[in-house]
Amino acid sequence: MPSSTVVNKILSKRVFEGKIKNGRKLLEDISRITFAYKLSPATINIPSTKAVEELHVYQLCLKSKEIPQKAIGELSKLIPYPILFCSIYEDDFCYGISLLNEQKLYVSAWNDAIIFNFNDTNLESVYESIVKKFLLHVDSATTLDFNQTIELDEKISKLQKEITILKNKRNKEKQFNKKTELNKEMKLLANQLTNLKG
Repeated sequence: MPSSTVVNKILSKRVFEGKIKNGRKLLEDISRITFAYKLSPATINIPSTKAVEELHVYQLCLKSKEIPQKAIGELSKLIPYPILFCSIYEDDFCYGISLLNEQKLYVSAWNDAIIFNFNDTNLESVYESIVKKFLLHVDSATTLDFNQTIELDEKISKLQKEITILKNKRNKEKQFNKKTELNKEMKLLANQLTNLKG
């Protein structure tokens, strides 16, 4: 990250606590919030768009190794720009980012060394490439547009959950006929999944 993007400003938790319902409780596992980097046309020489005027990077120092997903979601709502969160607990780290104007939050696994690209044609493209790094089911190099990629990832995730539920049902089922029916349903969903991934 270029030195021109460095902010490194510790933000008062009290300011956020007062603006979030049950803010004190929600932010209690965070010991420090640091506004680490600001990507804007003035700091990184990449044009903004109407959707993404700036992109911020916040560092959250945690009191325990539990990702404060609700807190990240609430903090994202308070700032009018997309934020890439880096949560740190002792020597461990993870990342999180919210979808613009949506409740959907993506969080990486602990110590997942994701390499983000902060250089693109505009800040919206930078943001989209960051979000794509969190998608588990779609290759980040896909030729689909951003919204189609998000949609596809969600469909695949939903199908995988449905298959897991059916598999658990089938494994508990005693009657052969019902097991056969569940197997048929699973096969249909598995075919749909293969088509989506293909």
